[in-house]
Amino acid sequence: MTFLKKIFQALNAREKKVFFGALFVIIFSAALSGGLTLAEKGHYVPVKGGEYHEGFVGQPIALNPVISGNPIDQEASPLLYNTLGNLMSGYDVSPDGLTYNVKLHQDLTWSDGQPLTSDDVVYTVKTIQDPATNSPLAQDWRGVAVERVSQIQVRFTLTAPYAFFLGNVERLFVIPQHIYGNIPPQNFRLSDYNLEPVGSGPYRFQSFSKEKSGFITEYHLVANPYYYGTAPYIPDFYLDFYKSVPDLVQALGRHELQGYGTLLPLGVDVKTLRGVVQDTMSLPNYYAVFFNGTASPALADPGVRSALVGAVNVPAILGQIPGATAVSGPWLGAPPASATSSSAYDPAGAASLIAAWKTKNKGAPLDLTLAVPNVDFLMKAANEVANDWKAAGVDDVQITTFNPQDPTDTTIESRNYEALLFGNVFENVNDLFPFWDSSQVSFPGSNLALYQNPKVDTLIENARANASSTVQARYLSQAQSYILSDAPAAFLFSLPYDYYHTDELGGFTSGPLSEPADVFLNVNQWYVAKVRVLN
Repeated sequence: MTFLKKIFQALNAREKKVFFGALFVIIFSAALSGGLTLAEKGHYVPVKGGEYHEGFVGQPIALNPVISGNPIDQEASPLLYNTLGNLMSGYDVSPDGLTYNVKLHQDLTWSDGQPLTSDDVVYTVKTIQDPATNSPLAQDWRGVAVERVSQIQVRFTLTAPYAFFLGNVERLFVIPQHIYGNIPPQNFRLSDYNLEPVGSGPYRFQSFSKEKSGFITEYHLVANPYYYGTAPYIPDFYLDFYKSVPDLVQALGRHELQGYGTLLPLGVDVKTLRGVVQDTMSLPNYYAVFFNGTASPALADPGVRSALVGAVNVPAILGQIPGATAVSGPWLGAPPASATSSSAYDPAGAASLIAAWKTKNKGAPLDLTLAVPNVDFLMKAANEVANDWKAAGVDDVQITTFNPQDPTDTTIESRNYEALLFGNVFENVNDLFPFWDSSQVSFPGSNLALYQNPKVDTLIENARANASSTVQARYLSQAQSYILSDAPAAFLFSLPYDYYHTDELGGFTSGPLSEPADVFLNVNQWYVAKVRVLN
């Protein structure tokens, strides 16, 4: 170094300028060459860092998957809780299909550092089964005996074979006994832990913000250091809550919000939102008009119900709802070639049936009330249905609206409607039991038409008991035929699930969903920070 220093000192001013110029060229050329090599031969890899804001319209009520039927709570559950499917290391099923032995991974931990064991699994299931809990999951676990075998083993015993039970096991979000164990089930909804949850998911609760009115504006979640699985790339995950879809869309367009998933049409062309990508995924669901024969003498008449089904111009409704596709009946797994459409448009036949009913009832007017959630595209569909019914001879159709996310609204729970335009989302397309079995006519069952047919009950229960998809299809095809013949509902359309996100999001997997919450199942692979490295 001393020798080089002496040489440099021996240079005159002009020679020093030439030296520095040459040195700059050498350094610049090396940097440019390295950059070009990286661009040509390199690729991006995710790194930890950044933050992500997920949007919702509405409010969380209880971030407790055992007690809440609120869609926002349900969709957020995979961020805060782990499913038993992820927590278990293996399972075995007895030859008779009645006993399931599940083994957990060793050293599982809750987000507060406490151990997660089979006791928590047993506690979760028994809490769901307790009538005082009023859990929306109660039907899935009715008649299932659960017992602790060891700290990491639990046994489920069924009274009859159930082909879809393993799905219930894998989807079960486990809640912590050490948090809720000393709270009476009837007081669960009063607990602060419903808004400040302790879970075992990829993220854990950090804080939340709210307005003076009580409206919660944002949840801040941070990566859970005790998560059993690959730690998420994004350390800070925010849940942002909006009062309306337009407010949310504006935030998405400004990139204040980076993601939003919905079954409902967005209402704007995504191309107008700079840097926003739309991923469309299939989701087993349908919307229909359900007829409550116990609330209206006219709707108790099969001829009137058939007329109301035939009067509805489903293609006209589809034309107003982007992405909507017609459904042929209650079984979404029906082969398209053999499915009989329940929506064969026959206005003349409908008018004849309604006229016959009026004659039979000595000219009595036919007046109906149609309840529908206060959602724009459903209101459009309801107006189309009402106009079609009037054209077929219905004297008057009153449309009433309700908010299904309002915890004080009891329209669905009390079955307080004559006709209801509403949607069903399936956990399994081959399981019609929750929606069409006679045992599900009362809440929390989802038999919204209050439909009762012993032959259909037997068929869908036989399908539940048989593991063969071929046998299931045979039973369900027959069940669908009976349901379409009885006309307890007018089946309208199905919608895809759209996830809108800014183009900076990487690691997002687009594919079929079984429920909206599935969009977060691989959230630990999402990233917004990345670096380029050589191949």
